Amino acid sequence: MRIPALQTFTALCGVAILVTLGTWQIQRLQWKQDIIAGLEKSYEGAKFNDLSQNLLQDLEKGNAHFAYGAARGHWQKEKAILLGPRTNDGRVGYHLLIPMALEDGKTLIVNTGWVSDMWKDTLGERLAVLPSGSVQARGVVHAPDWSSMASKNSPANDLWFRADVKEIAAAKQLKDVYSHILYADNIEPRLNDVAAHEEKWLPRNKHLQYALFWYAMGAVLAGVFGFYLRDLNKKNV
Repeated sequence: MRIPALQTFTALCGVAILVTLGTWQIQRLQWKQDIIAGLEKSYEGAKFNDLSQNLLQDLEKGNAHFAYGAARGHWQKEKAILLGPRTNDGRVGYHLLIPMALEDGKTLIVNTGWVSDMWKDTLGERLAVLPSGSVQARGVVHAPDWSSMASKNSPANDLWFRADVKEIAAAKQLKDVYSHILYADNIEPRLNDVAAHEEKWLPRNKHLQYALFWYAMGAVLAGVFGFYLRDLNKKNV
């Protein structure tokens, strides 16, 4: 039986790479499951827990990935932004992000939820009537992410498509800003015309599907090479 060395080496390398990618996704699956389990545990009885400075510092240092609880402070209303567009039940609008000056002197950006497209032309007026005193925002805190297909921000035009904390902080002259964002499911006093995020937010976990895809691609490549060898040897009979 004839086995061409170069083609065989290339096929084996391809299969090895695909299997490695599948195995990496299995490892990511376990990692994500551990994160989800920890977040689920933090939800239990955490409705009235505070987000302590130590907990937020753990997020900053990478010692934790998510945290759930309540933060207290004052809105920096004049530095709010509309992030979007974002949809809610088929309607187009934005996410309203407002920096909160915490009691410890630092700043935490709060994604307060979804607002309609009408906010775009009346943002100043709507922000002016938001609570000026002490407020509490409760929700999950995690690092922001965005699609690589999302448009780049245009701070000069106050157009925001990515929740890039560093870019927001620079444009709005925010100081001592945490790099994570609080995605609020409850705010007191309540914000009118703002649809809060769902409670018990959990990160997407599709690593098993990704793993099966890479393993399947490895099997397909091995099968294709097997048919190639069969046809090659038939021709040489």
